[in-house]
Amino acid sequence: MSDTLFCYCCRTHHPREQMRRFATRRGERWRCLRSIEAARGQPGERDAFGRRQSEINRLAASQTAERMVIPHFRHGPP
Repeated sequence: MSDTLFCYCCRTHHPREQMRRFATRRGERWRCLRSIEAARGQPGERDAFGRRQSEINRLAASQTAERMVIPHFRHGPP
């Protein structure tokens, strides 16, 4: 079994010790302590954390999409 868990907020894997179960409308999910602590901060700090994390997630998604598309074009049509 892996020693890391997927954080639905950061969309990355963290060591199990840094994770906690977090209740959502869809059930319990794993969330890292960093994101939980950021959510407890002042509204301005919390919003800034959310904007930064959203940008990180957007960049990661676009990089993943690029890695999936580029190999397809190298090999050409079947």
